[in-house]
Amino acid sequence: MEFVKLKKLDGREWDERKETRITFAQDADPQALRHLLNLYWTWHFDESLAETVRILLAADLEWERRPNLTTPPVGEVISPLGHALDHEEEKIRDAALQVLDSMVEIPAGEVLIGEELEPLWVDAFQIGRYPVTNAQYQRFIRETGHQPPNSWEGGTYPEKKGDHPVAWVNCEDVDAYAAWSDCRLPTFEEWQRAVRGDDAWLFPWGDEIDKPRCNTAELGAGGTTPVGAFPEGQSLFGCYDMLGNLWEWTSTLYDDKNPHFRVVRGGAWYYNHEHSTCISYDFFSKEYAEFVVGFRMAQ
Repeated sequence: MEFVKLKKLDGREWDERKETRITFAQDADPQALRHLLNLYWTWHFDESLAETVRILLAADLEWERRPNLTTPPVGEVISPLGHALDHEEEKIRDAALQVLDSMVEIPAGEVLIGEELEPLWVDAFQIGRYPVTNAQYQRFIRETGHQPPNSWEGGTYPEKKGDHPVAWVNCEDVDAYAAWSDCRLPTFEEWQRAVRGDDAWLFPWGDEIDKPRCNTAELGAGGTTPVGAFPEGQSLFGCYDMLGNLWEWTSTLYDDKNPHFRVVRGGAWYYNHEHSTCISYDFFSKEYAEFVVGFRMAQ
């Protein structure tokens, strides 16, 4: 069953599929869960998330109506996690946040830096599997009273976009989030190790663009997309959305003699593929907050 074919189902068929999904989600048999994962799940899954994922798959999050996330108009797509993060039940909201809070263990090793492929040793570290999303950032705001992004109306993110990466955050905002979460920003070389691994590829999957694997200008989304929308674009270590969607702040200074500017990595939805590669970077002043810049955490 493919998502792109689901819209052709009539109401009775949707109800039947929904009842089947709920039955499978409530079944303790691991094979039942595996069946649902194959049909519906695009985000990371491991056994520690089994019960959390069952909760989400048993909930009414429009799983059967979900379109292909990379088919236009992708900018208007609402993913099941987007529905979950705005759900009236706290249990559903918390389950979605648990998925988004996942971290990836990056082993120590050499990373090849830049076009010159200069090897550089990087110690083991952890990094966010996804960039920090609107919903995660709103949780931080509620617990600390920190100022929300200027683009949020009424102090909250746009409806059903809780699983989009948060934008309009400067380095002061990011540092405050890091202190609250007991994390930090990744360095330039850590970010590159997470996206490139041991390889010298231009993209996490190789040197060519063969299909939509990230949210860049070529996709035509006109804005951010839900994290996890491009599972075929994840890094070999299992990090999602490292290319496209939003530039990501790092802790690395652009000029060691001038602490006013920090390096950002990965490109954004507003930029073409040539700006969204494993070696792409730019730099902005620490006060800069715009629609194309977000972040992910490291430890």
